[in-house]
Amino acid sequence: MHVNKSLSPLDNIGFTEDGLIYSGNSRSVLTPTSSFGILRKDLYRNIGKERVKGFLMRYGTDLGRRDAKMVLEKFKNESVESIIKKGPIFHQIQGHVIATLNKIEVIEEENKISTYIEGIWKSSFEAEEHIHHFGKAEEPVCYMSVGYGNGYLSEICNQTVLFNEISCVGKGDKECRWVGRTIDYWTDEMSDELQYYKEQPVIKELELTYEKLLEERNNLKNVSIIYNKLTEEILKGKDLSAMMDIVHDYTGTAIIVEDQEFHQLASSGIPDEMLFKVNQLFKDYVQSVESSFHHTQTLQIDHHTRLVTPIYLQGRIIGYCSFIYENSKKEDTYNLRAIIERISSVCALYLLNKKTEAEAEERMKGRFLEQLLSEEYSKEEIIRRSGFIGLNLFQPFHIVVIQYKTYQKDYREEMSFLEEVMNQSSTYFKKKGMNILMGQLSNKLAFLFLDGEINKKDGILSTCEHYMNHLSELYPTVSFQAGLSMESDQIEKASESYSEALTAMRIATNTNKVVPFYSLGILGPLVNTNNKIEIEKIAMYTLHPLSSNLDHKNMELIRTLYEYLRNGGNLENTAESLALSLSGLRYRIAKIEDLLGKDLRNPEVTYNLLLSIQALISIGKLEF
Repeated sequence: MHVNKSLSPLDNIGFTEDGLIYSGNSRSVLTPTSSFGILRKDLYRNIGKERVKGFLMRYGTDLGRRDAKMVLEKFKNESVESIIKKGPIFHQIQGHVIATLNKIEVIEEENKISTYIEGIWKSSFEAEEHIHHFGKAEEPVCYMSVGYGNGYLSEICNQTVLFNEISCVGKGDKECRWVGRTIDYWTDEMSDELQYYKEQPVIKELELTYEKLLEERNNLKNVSIIYNKLTEEILKGKDLSAMMDIVHDYTGTAIIVEDQEFHQLASSGIPDEMLFKVNQLFKDYVQSVESSFHHTQTLQIDHHTRLVTPIYLQGRIIGYCSFIYENSKKEDTYNLRAIIERISSVCALYLLNKKTEAEAEERMKGRFLEQLLSEEYSKEEIIRRSGFIGLNLFQPFHIVVIQYKTYQKDYREEMSFLEEVMNQSSTYFKKKGMNILMGQLSNKLAFLFLDGEINKKDGILSTCEHYMNHLSELYPTVSFQAGLSMESDQIEKASESYSEALTAMRIATNTNKVVPFYSLGILGPLVNTNNKIEIEKIAMYTLHPLSSNLDHKNMELIRTLYEYLRNGGNLENTAESLALSLSGLRYRIAKIEDLLGKDLRNPEVTYNLLLSIQALISIGKLEF
């Protein structure tokens, strides 16, 4: 062979007289990078990304080793560092990249050489072709170049050298940066890359795939057995704790189920003395990261591992299901993940069933209370029906009526909100350990509190005030008013107690205020003696001419008068409650005195006016 023309500064590439191309002593071919791009695309389609990665890296390795052998023969008298520095030059001659070496460390030993190098590849044809055919990648794509560096340096150093592309234009980075390391410079994760340099026959991969499919089938079979068994237990009416015992028996792994507030619902395989600690650690962890778990996750908490998945019901998270095991214990996480996600579905089904039962029970109680307040039952019928709801109604009781004001768009939204409030109320009192009757009359909520269910230390008024505070925290934009009846021991006359609570509620003009019926004084009994028509006539006459036409203008004047009288004639307090200036308030008071023709400094006049306004409020004629 006779090469008649040199094409490189290293006299490496040339043509023979008959037009063939040689690189050193090896015959070469010229191939457009676009053809490699098409080849890469077809390989992706036919053998998959992972096999293509290994294929191209091994191809590049062979190129690198071939050049290294030629360099070692041609420049055997030069230093190792000089020979290593020629690697990027020969790599560039391959046409793959424009290579720049930025850093090199070399330690020469007896039979091998240790090295660490860093550099940059510019104009990588692999990155360009990948973007052209596939768009931006999620990881570096210069597989041939990585392989070339591996082959070249492994041959020079007489030991395995791994190249790692740490940034790549093919995935949107500014440049392709790389490092090469001999074993003594490796990081923990780099050994995983060795698999790509070992050719794996397709038949072997198929055998492994078949084995994995068999394993997966067995796993799915076990998951299916557990799921079917738990479903049967639900149909038998077993509780959640019994079902978790079954899971623990099948898996040998401790399990715990908690609600969305991290209260334990059931567990198995966890000693009682550890339950609180495990639960509290999970609660603290979630609050520290300020996040909910919307999908299955593995958490390392203290000295244990928690595989946790959320329990969804009707589109929202209602709890968490978790496997618990020691950090040192090797668990089949993949298998446990499949099981825990199925168990989550079973828990959702169980909790939905319990929710449906509870709602049905509450509806039955609510309907009973509504009929009770409508005087539809005799005393004998009340005795018979009270047995169905498990309450002894023949003891002292109070009735509470709650009204709310919110800006709902339509009737359906209002009913949905009312149902939500009732559900929240049911949950609230159950957590307090109180068994109450709750119902809906018109757009108001009615509660029957039995004396035996009230904490004697708190009393009924304090109990109601705590509950109103709870509602205001849940719904800060909603205004609630409540009225509390007198105590009664005649359940057959519960409608009278309801009237008392309704009258007191109407007087509750302040948001989230509970007004006891006894606080109305003599006005309460007057309004509740079936003489509302007479009371309305007298009250309207007392307020004439402000009451002659209850339009917006007159209603503002009556409200101003009411706040003025309630504040004992104190102008500053009245102006503050009405958000008026003092001068504006004085103008209104003067106008009211002029219209009524009465002196508001006269105690008898102010008493009659205040009593009249309160009477009209209590019978629903006025509403502020």
